Amino acid sequence: MRGLILLSCLLLTFTAAARAADVRLLTLEYPPYSSQLLPGGGSIVELTTRAFAATGHSVQIDFMPWARARVELRKGNYDGILLLWPEEIVSEKLIASRPLLYSELGFFVRRDTPVTFTDLAQLAGRRVGVARGYGYPKQLLDAGFVSEEGVDDLTNLRKLAAGRFDLVLLEQQVGLQLLSREPALQKSLAWQGQTLVRIPLFVGFVPPKPGHTDWAQVYAHGLSALFANGEYLRILQKHSQAIP
Repeated sequence: MRGLILLSCLLLTFTAAARAADVRLLTLEYPPYSSQLLPGGGSIVELTTRAFAATGHSVQIDFMPWARARVELRKGNYDGILLLWPEEIVSEKLIASRPLLYSELGFFVRRDTPVTFTDLAQLAGRRVGVARGYGYPKQLLDAGFVSEEGVDDLTNLRKLAAGRFDLVLLEQQVGLQLLSREPALQKSLAWQGQTLVRIPLFVGFVPPKPGHTDWAQVYAHGLSALFANGEYLRILQKHSQAIP
């Protein structure tokens, strides 16, 4: 009997190993680009999954808060992270993919207390919610407003609605998606209307050790294949239809 149990355990271990993904990546809840609530995991998650599949590789993409994701990456538990800004590629010493798309960063405000400005210096002293661990462009953080960290973008929007922030610095489409999930927030908050900066989004990969697979190069080949057969554009178009 004990022999049968041991054999069963060995078979289960072998099966789990056989099913293990070739590459392990991290991301955060950042709709419409990555989300556990969206078909295919969001546009960039689906794009990444299909790019690796095009090269014959499987990928595991785990969702977790941004600050924790960076800790896990530094521990060597993952091969890369989805949806990085240029500052984050540099700070984490990663190899960047080609820019996957460009996002628009700006402010969300309360509808009953709109904020207008012609220069960021006019926001001096204003409390602005930012997400912990994000690599915001330095020129924005140095503009003179008071940046206060929250654990994530949705938490910051809730704090804005409660009057604890004057504005929230956030990617436009991400903010609109998050608001669409909570009618009360959508009723009280809005995009301020000005795009402060357009930022490219990347997948960042850990530099390969000698003799190990260069996943950044594999990913580049997969993306090229998707460009060539038109699937890259079809994936982005499919997901853009769901963007409010």
